[in-house]
Amino acid sequence: MRDIGKKPFEYGCVVKGDFFCPRPDVEKTLKRHMELGQNVVVVGERRMGKTSLIVSSFSKIKKARVIYVDLLNIRTISDFCDRVASAASRVGKGESFIHRTLSFLARLRPTLSVDPQNGMPVISVDARVAEEESSFDDVISMIGKFAEKERVIVVFDEFQDILKLDHPDRALAKLRSKIQFLSDTCFVFSGSVRRDMVSIFTDYASPFYKSAATLSVGEIDDGDFVDFLQKRFRVGNRTAPREFLLKVLDTANRVTGDVQQLCDAIWMESADGVVLSGGDLKNGIDRVLKQEGAAFEVQTRTLTRYQMKALSGIARFGGAHVFSAEFIGRAGLSSVPTAKRALDKLIELGILYLHDREYKIFNPFLREWMKRT
Repeated sequence: MRDIGKKPFEYGCVVKGDFFCPRPDVEKTLKRHMELGQNVVVVGERRMGKTSLIVSSFSKIKKARVIYVDLLNIRTISDFCDRVASAASRVGKGESFIHRTLSFLARLRPTLSVDPQNGMPVISVDARVAEEESSFDDVISMIGKFAEKERVIVVFDEFQDILKLDHPDRALAKLRSKIQFLSDTCFVFSGSVRRDMVSIFTDYASPFYKSAATLSVGEIDDGDFVDFLQKRFRVGNRTAPREFLLKVLDTANRVTGDVQQLCDAIWMESADGVVLSGGDLKNGIDRVLKQEGAAFEVQTRTLTRYQMKALSGIARFGGAHVFSAEFIGRAGLSSVPTAKRALDKLIELGILYLHDREYKIFNPFLREWMKRT
């Protein structure tokens, strides 16, 4: 029986401490930007560990107030203001801090409540007032007030979702006009939809054009990742040979979160003291597919016949030469235009992405599921 007190892997959350695989060079660069107050864009695909990297970096900076704002799925200016106000209320302690924060947001008619999960105070703002574009002034001015007394780092995670606002260009222009005067504050813009982040920070017409340094978070070096995973498996009383772990990395597309999820499944399905082998990898994949298979069925249910053929073809044959006669024939697609329309739609749906002229499936476990469908 395994020792449940020695769970070696974590995923689906911000991982810290021994659960975090270090990226010394990238972390050093990001930490340096934060210390110097240089605004920075952190870009990487989903589940690559961007947030864990950012948290690890700012945790090593002394005497800094960090306001972490998750912008995932915001739809209105009110959502933005509410997220910033809520995040700001969590970074200090004591009645005086809360009262000071409330006073900074007075025009937005803030209210104070208690988070039922941790008992901490949470500030929210009146949606009717916060919906006004001028409300950007209030929440960003609040950050400026904090920065008058101490170093402040603001992290806008999933920043690309600001494009979902009704008038994103106006919102970006307003936000940029306020941020550019906060020279003592470091803003970190993190995003997982690369094409949107690129458009915000490299499009000449964008208000944020060349407004921040860019840091790309990609795959971890195989050698470093294998060393880390071997150590974690030893914590869980398993021996993981190098060749076995390279197959794990291949299966999970070297996506940090997916690798850890698969390793956790392998650990759960294997016995104490075992030397892991191909059978354990298969059992781990089976466990993940049992957990996610129903979601994959829902995700693919509305796809057209040709979209399914294109997706299945990439799962089985790879996505590097999808417009070749060989791929078109093997995948059962009728023509190049048909394949192009199907692939474009799969990208629009967030199922595929294009990287270095190769179409890839975002979720490697969906790829494994498609192979069995």
